[in-house]
Amino acid sequence: MEYVPNIEDLGRARPDLRGLEFVAAGGFKAVFKASVGDRSEAVKVIYIPPEAEEDSSREEIVARVKREIDALRLCRTKCLVSLGSLELQAVAIGGRDYLIYSEEFLAGTSLKSRIEGGHRPDTAEVLVLARCLLKALREIERIGHIHRDIKPANVIALAAPRRPFVLLDLGIAFKLHGTELTARGGGPPGTLLYMAPELFRPDYRDALDIRSDVYSVGVTLFEYAAGVHPLARRGEDVGTTIYRILRQPPSKLRDLRPELPERLCQAIDRCIKKRQALRYRNPQALLDELEGLT
Repeated sequence: MEYVPNIEDLGRARPDLRGLEFVAAGGFKAVFKASVGDRSEAVKVIYIPPEAEEDSSREEIVARVKREIDALRLCRTKCLVSLGSLELQAVAIGGRDYLIYSEEFLAGTSLKSRIEGGHRPDTAEVLVLARCLLKALREIERIGHIHRDIKPANVIALAAPRRPFVLLDLGIAFKLHGTELTARGGGPPGTLLYMAPELFRPDYRDALDIRSDVYSVGVTLFEYAAGVHPLARRGEDVGTTIYRILRQPPSKLRDLRPELPERLCQAIDRCIKKRQALRYRNPQALLDELEGLT
């Protein structure tokens, strides 16, 4: 993120935030941990560029933030992060404009960190993760949205049996049958490694539906279970990765994790079919497929 405010300036602008700690930053967003009232929360600080700045849209960023908050407010599942107590507000920090709001603070580890650490989940854990992601996705579908950025970095593992995995970040969520927000750089929003093949088409807006999120769930599950991406290879260029996504068959999960149930492996493999029609039609269809597996 450009222009991440330092803790001292943020504290002066918002003296009600106590014990501020920097957590992470990316794109136009920085995250801080702070005490808000009597609880720790994740404070989101979003930089709003000036109107005249090239290749940026003030209105687009504001609209995305409002869309994320509105979507989270409508969702009712513990498998998604929930809003905190700090309502969306505009604030000036160090002569620059920002939006600020809060979500619950989740003290856990991302799937990305676990994969990089060599974690190897058993069947029970893969199933629990699948069910959590699909319940979150089912709720996003219920409110007429798709997520568009499901990936290991956006899933937190918690040490909580009743809430083992939580999906984060609806910042580029898309409201189906609504107005599309323009993507920076002209392409579809998302993270390359987890984007479905149809999103690389010039008419991707027409092809976009919940099955694109089912694909991202499948890639995330595959990578978490196998420790490697089903298509991409380390060190290759972007063009090669896109070619693999569009043209090459993905690895089979069963070949990499033969001890996992065949039915589970086949279900995950089906999620990452290149043709939308060959994937599960919605998250509930995959939840039904996993029924009875332990």
